[in-house]
Amino acid sequence: MGAVYSKMYGRDLKEESSTIVAGTTFWARYEALDPEAFVRVLPEIDGDFSKGYVVNHGMEHFIERLLPSSAKDRGWTLAEAPPAPRVLAMVFPQFHAFKENDRFWGKGFTEWTLLKPLQMEGLHKPLPVDEGGLGYYNMLDLKTRKRQGDLAREAGMTGFVFYHYWFSGSHAPPDHKVMYKVQEAMLLDGEPNMPFMLSWANEPWERRWTGTDANADNILLSQDYGDEDEWAEHFEYLLKFFEHPNYIQIEKRPVFVIYRIGHVGEKLKPMLDLWTKLAVEKGFVRGIKFIHTIGNFYSSDKETKNIEKTAGIEGAFHFWPQLLGGGFLPNGQKMRMVASVEDLKVNVPMQYWGAFTGFDRRPRDNKAFPIQRTVEEFGTGLAHSFTAMAGAPQREIDLNLFFVTAWNEWNEQATLEPDDVHGTGYLDVIRSNLESVPVGKVPHLNAKKVTLAKKANNQNPTKGGADNNKKPAKEVPVGKVPHLNAKKVTLAK
Repeated sequence: MGAVYSKMYGRDLKEESSTIVAGTTFWARYEALDPEAFVRVLPEIDGDFSKGYVVNHGMEHFIERLLPSSAKDRGWTLAEAPPAPRVLAMVFPQFHAFKENDRFWGKGFTEWTLLKPLQMEGLHKPLPVDEGGLGYYNMLDLKTRKRQGDLAREAGMTGFVFYHYWFSGSHAPPDHKVMYKVQEAMLLDGEPNMPFMLSWANEPWERRWTGTDANADNILLSQDYGDEDEWAEHFEYLLKFFEHPNYIQIEKRPVFVIYRIGHVGEKLKPMLDLWTKLAVEKGFVRGIKFIHTIGNFYSSDKETKNIEKTAGIEGAFHFWPQLLGGGFLPNGQKMRMVASVEDLKVNVPMQYWGAFTGFDRRPRDNKAFPIQRTVEEFGTGLAHSFTAMAGAPQREIDLNLFFVTAWNEWNEQATLEPDDVHGTGYLDVIRSNLESVPVGKVPHLNAKKVTLAKKANNQNPTKGGADNNKKPAKEVPVGKVPHLNAKKVTLAK
């Protein structure tokens, strides 16, 4: 590198203070790259370029790194923008009657049955339709789901994570599926027209929720995971979602979340191996990207830590607020925390961060302790999380998925939907934080300002994403570049 540098710029490279900039996409001033220097040396190196495509170590890779690297050596400022957070909201696909709830809790039961008549200090309820909200909706209604997508898109969100329910065993329905009508309606009518993925909420249903199998008399829907024939049946059901054009993929692989891998136990690896084989046969030649949930059950499900390493799990997402009680956070910090600010000590190569808007189960249990977060606290938590991302360029990540609890968990008071206390406040602060995603300045340089000639588009991984290019480009300090969606470097003098 030193010899070519000397020929290009007429002076020796300061190797002891140089930074090698890796990557293929950069935002830079024309004069910072000094392309004329490359033109001067081109006749001498022209014969050294690779013949055909090579992955790395060619002269072409050397030059693409030398140009921005030399800019820092010549006094320009570098800042790294990590992948912008792709905000996904967890969706509870209920708010309509179905046979299991009718049988367990009474004809026509929904979450609204508990919340609507309840008078309790500190609760928020849906904002009425005539005030810009969604009201007490039926989630099977197409107009409701379209409006949900519109609200999320206006906030700059990437999409939704729908809970998926599939049961096995003596207390399971013959076709295994429960609370599925909303997701299946979305496949037919396309609403909400947003990128989405599924998260298998794989635990038994009980009369009093604990998430364990301790008392068989309390079991409403069992979960024992069946055999290979059932696994194949389950995959065939999931396939129609994976093949939908809005389903979120990473590197052409549908992303599928499993809530409690430790609850599946020894059946998980052969199940996922079969699903991978079937996915390849159906045209997903790279298989499926499996991630799991980090929360309360990470330690209590004894097999989780081993399964993370052996079952083909490639990532995990931070499920707030369960991290507060999961033993992951320092006691002195956790009670006011809102969002992730660092990776956790778990056995997966990739972690997706998250946040929550609150957690108050009093509509289901009037003795529950409320964990409430104001709009301001939520917004500040997002800002801290996004800033921490910028300060961790070494963090291993692909699409920077960011999981928010929740879109519409009304009886846990974890909602982004408009409510009668905060209006659209939670959605508004998502938008404002996404419009000012920080970048990390390379140390030991005095950052001045950079004028962006063009604003990067935080386009979602599948169609239906938010249009974030409506505002004109503006001058911003290095360290605050709006909505960059890939690893990029900004140079300023």
